[in-house]
Amino acid sequence: MDGTQPSMTGAQGGYLSPRAMIVGLTLLTAGGVIGAWGMGISAIATARSFRRWLRAQQMTGATSHKPIQAKAAPATGGNGSKRDMATSSTARSSAVTR
Repeated sequence: MDGTQPSMTGAQGGYLSPRAMIVGLTLLTAGGVIGAWGMGISAIATARSFRRWLRAQQMTGATSHKPIQAKAAPATGGNGSKRDMATSSTARSSAVTR
């Protein structure tokens, strides 16, 4: 070796000690486990609150009102259009101007 290349003694002298590697890997593993627990607890809380919200929506009957209104609307609209067709257009226009 000539003087231009650094020697490898610095790397063996403590830069990558086995004890530091073990401590770092342990901390990394602990952080991963804590993060996984946090994501799991958050997912469970979200699912429970969604179920509670869904149950509350079913209790209020919000979905049961819509089909009744949808059935009533065509019947009303059909009768109204027949009455409008029976009157003449001049009678309707004179009623609007009054």
